[in-house]
Amino acid sequence: VGACAAVALVSWLWIAQQLWRAHRLEVWLRIGQVDQAPALKGLWRDLSDRMRRLLQQRDKQVQLHIDRLQFFLRAIQASPNGVTLLDSQGRIEWCNDTAAQHLGIDPQRDQLQHVVHMVRDPVFSRYFAQERHDSEVVIEGRSPSLAQSVKLSVQLHPYGDGQQLLLTRDITTLHQAESMRRDFVANVSHEIRTPL
Repeated sequence: VGACAAVALVSWLWIAQQLWRAHRLEVWLRIGQVDQAPALKGLWRDLSDRMRRLLQQRDKQVQLHIDRLQFFLRAIQASPNGVTLLDSQGRIEWCNDTAAQHLGIDPQRDQLQHVVHMVRDPVFSRYFAQERHDSEVVIEGRSPSLAQSVKLSVQLHPYGDGQQLLLTRDITTLHQAESMRRDFVANVSHEIRTPL
């Protein structure tokens, strides 16, 4: 009986020690501090070392993806065209500074606002309501002064799972050049017709 009791006590102590080590490992994994692995012995040490290596690899992969995402966002930010990412319901998820300037929106404050509520232009509202967006549409952009009119070329491109990419391009100079060309042609044709 004494030998059985001693074996049971030793077994219970061994199980309690293993449970304590498992608990320490579980607490470490829950906290997520990779560099603060508990000092364990035997099989538990091997297990914690493998987990630490896996977590370090995961952290490196996550950092690599974050760096690549930041690289792409900086590239889009440097674009002379406005880029706005819309979710499947037409709400603003992200936009570069050019798009914010073109459309008169604040990238942080207006996040998750519906784009039609932010771009209050009837031409854009009709364009957005269409099922297909094969061509671009010209709308009035936000101008820094009342004396200056800004023309924007806007086009929606579907991507992902129902999301849309809204591209804006400032065509004010092109619009002014086209207007000057029309005026010139009208004046020349009038001057030629008058003597005839």
